[in-house]
Amino acid sequence: MKQEKFPITVTERGVCAKIRKVIKRKNGVSYPSFVVDYVSLGKRKQVWRSDLAKAKTVARDACRKISNGDHLVLELKSQDRLIYLRAIEPLANTGIHLDVATREYATAAKCLPEGVTIMDAVDFYRRRNAAALEKRTVQQVVDEMIKVKEAARLSDVHLKDLSGRLNRFAENFNVNISDVSGSLLQKWLDNLKGSGRTKQNYLRHVAALFRFAIGRKYLPKDAIDEVEAVQMPKQDADEIEIFTPDEMRELLAAARPEMVPWLAIAGFAGLRSAEINRLDWSEVKLKEGFIEIKASKAKTAARRLVPITDNLAEWLKPYATDSGSVANFESWWNQLPKTVDAVNEKRKQVATERGMDEGTVKPFTWRHNGLRHSFCSYRLAAIKNAAQVALEAGNSPTMIFKHYRQVVTEVEAARWFAIVPLVKTNARKLALN
Repeated sequence: MKQEKFPITVTERGVCAKIRKVIKRKNGVSYPSFVVDYVSLGKRKQVWRSDLAKAKTVARDACRKISNGDHLVLELKSQDRLIYLRAIEPLANTGIHLDVATREYATAAKCLPEGVTIMDAVDFYRRRNAAALEKRTVQQVVDEMIKVKEAARLSDVHLKDLSGRLNRFAENFNVNISDVSGSLLQKWLDNLKGSGRTKQNYLRHVAALFRFAIGRKYLPKDAIDEVEAVQMPKQDADEIEIFTPDEMRELLAAARPEMVPWLAIAGFAGLRSAEINRLDWSEVKLKEGFIEIKASKAKTAARRLVPITDNLAEWLKPYATDSGSVANFESWWNQLPKTVDAVNEKRKQVATERGMDEGTVKPFTWRHNGLRHSFCSYRLAAIKNAAQVALEAGNSPTMIFKHYRQVVTEVEAARWFAIVPLVKTNARKLALN
């Protein structure tokens, strides 16, 4: 057997320890002892063993612990040792050593503004980095948004409009919502058939969809910039049209009796078609002087009270009942063309009676949302208070000026709200030109 030469050097992972042999005597008997020497934290350590094999094991273990940093734990006090063990536990599966983690933490903390934590920075990054966001297709986000709106009990009309436009948008964008860029939106909107107002409505709903996706962490916060960068389509000049007071008289004179309340409320109170169709006579408070639009029946899902003007009250009195539908007919969109035809027939009749050529009579045409536009325009001219008109119409003041206002004079407004039922013996004057 080869004789060991002392001191013996034991090396593990680049760390060395030495083993010395010391002869001891006890009761006149000599016996060997082995001392393991190594340096930890700048201090010399000695461990005695009576067996060389055991001494070598101690030396190897000491070298490994020093290499791993475990020797630090041996030097810590009980409370510090607990803190150390807690610190390395979260790093166990990361492959990152404690010294690296603390160094990176300290460096990052120095770069952050006062009061901002590392987790604040991580959360900020996650919200803005597409790779860290949940993946959702446009259709998935649309379906999720519609469910939320349905749960919020928005009006059926609003839900139908929202669902129709957004589902069409989803059909055209069969991709993840994070892949929808401003340039793609612009191209889609430019190629979309319809009026400027129609395109504006689509873009408004798409913006709402993007905000919903941002709130659900499907898009970064700055994704809304993609929508806002899209050039807003201009509203066609001929989209907003109103009726003249003479034309309103013609409409009311030619309409079938069941259509009169519908036309009068639309023109003198500015209710939307869908709101009138859902209106019950119990909500028309003639004595109190207002019409109650309940939240469940309003497009904006917000309750409002609309004043009943003096002339509107005169039109409604002969028809008002305690309850029942105000729109007492199958469909207003079928009735309106019939009313327009009746006006034109009456114009031709009067022209014939006056010996005029029927071909010279200007035909009466229907204006889309013309009665509501007329109310907002004449009402604004009469009271000069956009906020009040917006409140009555269920819109914002901005919408009143942007979409519904036509410049009319106070005299014209006075004529509009002076239209009242005439006695049967009086002929109603027709606008023939």
